[in-house]
Amino acid sequence: MQVQVRNVKKSGENTIEEHHYTSAIDALSKIVEHEGVSGLYSGIVGSLLGVSSTNFAYFYWYSVVRGMYLKSKYHSALHPTTTAVELALGAVAGALAQLFTIPIAVVTTRQQTQSKGDRKGLIATGREVVNSEDGWTGLWRGFKASLVLVANPAITYGAYQKLKDHFFPGRLNLKPWEAFGELIRMNG
Repeated sequence: MQVQVRNVKKSGENTIEEHHYTSAIDALSKIVEHEGVSGLYSGIVGSLLGVSSTNFAYFYWYSVVRGMYLKSKYHSALHPTTTAVELALGAVAGALAQLFTIPIAVVTTRQQTQSKGDRKGLIATGREVVNSEDGWTGLWRGFKASLVLVANPAITYGAYQKLKDHFFPGRLNLKPWEAFGELIRMNG
């Protein structure tokens, strides 16, 4: 529903309206009616690839950026990092993660919004994006807007780091059940 445009085509005396969804329930029923249940899962491979690569990239860049900060002259071993610094580190990591993973999101969105007859695989859709008027830069379409979303992981992991320092002072690494307990405290 986010990307639909109301298209009305005139064919002689008849007016043909392409699928237009009025609600989520209407969208679900029309997709199932015209494409079958599998239509609800168009683009799922790309979507799963996008989510996993984005999460991996975020954790990777966060550990790199935080490690660099902790080794820099701006960090003092006598004072814990401030919340503002943790948020900034998370935002930088998020921006780097977006830079490397937004092409997957662009291709997946294109796949999910194609009609059933026009639907192609991940690679073919990627080629279609590259062969469009934007060329290779089309793979980073929406990058600036996606930078707004880096605030979410920055806040989550900044809060996690501060809570970890509070509940487990001096500990660099937590056991999985300790970290999970921290996430429950944050979200509970």
